[in-house]
Amino acid sequence: MALDLTKAYPRSPFQELGGYPWLARLIDKVRAKHAGTLGEYTPYPCGGDRRFLGAVGVDPDGLEAEIRRGASDDEVAAWVKAHQTPDAPQKLQEYRGGMLSPLSGEMAEYLKGAKAELAAARPELDLSTVDNWNRLICLEEGHAIPQTV
Repeated sequence: MALDLTKAYPRSPFQELGGYPWLARLIDKVRAKHAGTLGEYTPYPCGGDRRFLGAVGVDPDGLEAEIRRGASDDEVAAWVKAHQTPDAPQKLQEYRGGMLSPLSGEMAEYLKGAKAELAAARPELDLSTVDNWNRLICLEEGHAIPQTV
């Protein structure tokens, strides 16, 4: 069943599904996209989706088709495991390590702009510890931010 992302948030980037961070969030967004309830979220595959997909090495279209066919969360996780590349466990470990790493360069500047927009819209939020997209997502949506992944 698709969440209405005009009224609710997708799951946290850090929520694991079948041993995969980000996958539960990706599923929520794909289901909402196809139900017409995506709201203002960037459609699949957004930058975060592409980073996850790169880590596990699965085909974006194949994964979307699996979700669209009505697969359960567990079935989608099993599909990812069956279709991931042989080096996925190592790349997934690197991906996890990067989930809390500060951004630099051009991406840090882009994040700075997003933080300014969020600060204007939600002045009650303390953005002082936000140094990457995952932290920004969690703070904005009210998800816990783990110390390690």
